[in-house]
Amino acid sequence: MSAPKKYDFTGRKSVHIHIMKSQHAEFRAKVMLAGLTMQDVLEECAIRIAEGESYMERLINDVVNKKTQGELQVAKAEIESIYEAIKSGRNPKDE
Repeated sequence: MSAPKKYDFTGRKSVHIHIMKSQHAEFRAKVMLAGLTMQDVLEECAIRIAEGESYMERLINDVVNKKTQGELQVAKAEIESIYEAIKSGRNPKDE
């Protein structure tokens, strides 16, 4: 029998996100041109959000507004998926 897994709750944590292919390509290209990685930039964003930087708080508020108004790309994709599921009679949760 193998030893139980030990978790390091003080170390790093992985984050997985889904974004549209076009945004991924543009984001990757811009950060690479600056000599950075996507992780470098996203980690800095997370740090600034955690520290309560005012610009980042405004950014979060803008995203909240866009989401509630259905303007986010993900929200649009989810809406289209729901409509397609309704048309076809399938349950999107079964996928």
